[in-house]
Amino acid sequence: MRPHLPLRLAPLVLLASCHAPAAPAPEAAPAESAAPADYAAIMRQELRGAPFARERAASLSVVAPREPSGAEADGRARRAFEALTPVEQADLLEWFTVECEKLRTFQVTLIQYIVRASERDPATWPELVASPWYDAQTHSPGQPIPREPLAAEANEVVAVRNQILAAVGSRRLDSGWMVDYAQRSLVRLAHQQDPRRVFENALLGMAPDWDLAEALVELALDDGSQQKSFQAFAHAYTDRWGGVYPGVTLYDAYASQTTVEMPDVDTLGIVHDLLGDWDTWKAPVSAEQHEPLYTRIAELFRPLLRHRGLRTNLARTYLCGSAELRDSYTHNLDNFHALWESVASEPAALKSKLPDSEGWDAFLQGWDDTLYATPEVFLKGASRHATLERDAQRVRATLLRLLGEYGAYARIETLPPFDQ
Repeated sequence: MRPHLPLRLAPLVLLASCHAPAAPAPEAAPAESAAPADYAAIMRQELRGAPFARERAASLSVVAPREPSGAEADGRARRAFEALTPVEQADLLEWFTVECEKLRTFQVTLIQYIVRASERDPATWPELVASPWYDAQTHSPGQPIPREPLAAEANEVVAVRNQILAAVGSRRLDSGWMVDYAQRSLVRLAHQQDPRRVFENALLGMAPDWDLAEALVELALDDGSQQKSFQAFAHAYTDRWGGVYPGVTLYDAYASQTTVEMPDVDTLGIVHDLLGDWDTWKAPVSAEQHEPLYTRIAELFRPLLRHRGLRTNLARTYLCGSAELRDSYTHNLDNFHALWESVASEPAALKSKLPDSEGWDAFLQGWDDTLYATPEVFLKGASRHATLERDAQRVRATLLRLLGEYGAYARIETLPPFDQ
């Protein structure tokens, strides 16, 4: 059960005299309010002991009178959360969910609108599964090196995964969902229900279910026009020795725009699936054929990067003011907020405005020109950004308040939060 401990503090009285008279004895508290005083007494006894033995200093230390800030405040909150049992953590987060709904912020309103409008029970979305890989015997019979999965936590695998995935950007928020463009579906990630993930996102100002709403928005913006190409690039990334890298797809490898190995089986698999061309290139591909082959692959990939990159980053700005954008879209942050404002934050209305690959550059430049010519429209986007930032601050403040009211801080500190 969650302890409900209303905080009762005596009013602060400022006196003209430097010597304050003894405070009058407080009136007896009514019977129903005895619990907080009892709780404080118990905590004093448990945390300080009786008699209150203290370590003395030779002189008074100089300590700044300030509240915890930045990483210090986050660390204190984390220690308090970890001090709770799993059952208590679940109870606290359930309470947090209810309190966030009561905030009635713009962020929470958008989350509720998207999640409630979904016609599918979130529990029915599939879990993430391992990506398939191109078969060497089929796509490169002249160089049939068998594919073998590598251990996900092997040092070399982690290094390659970090090199590829970190190249497109980084994000502090941790979503429990992902859009599978190959299947036009949401997929549930393994840690989706991890209470620590929910807690960490709350520290960053995101209410529960923000990630489900964001993923639903991104899925809603996809028109399926590139699905076949996404299916080809959804195959797992492999190396020249046949190692299959879990958690990395060919899309990830090409989106990273870094120098990575690209064996013939993967490049030819893409060509065979998307072009039906089994004759122009054969494994082993000669050195003089590399450039035209890789140029053709880049031409096939560019529409995907534009399609997915635009929709992913628009979805990230749907609920988060200072969203961390990937694929070099950072400078579009307030432009995207203005774009959402122009359609009253309605995904279906925005979907109809989004361009195909050929119109991608003109769309982004044209919207930028529009905002330059009509600053009042840009300011509406900036206001949306600021509103979501304020909402995030309220979500974070709610979490920190509940940690205190739940008694979590009292478990990690020498004294109760307040002497009573």
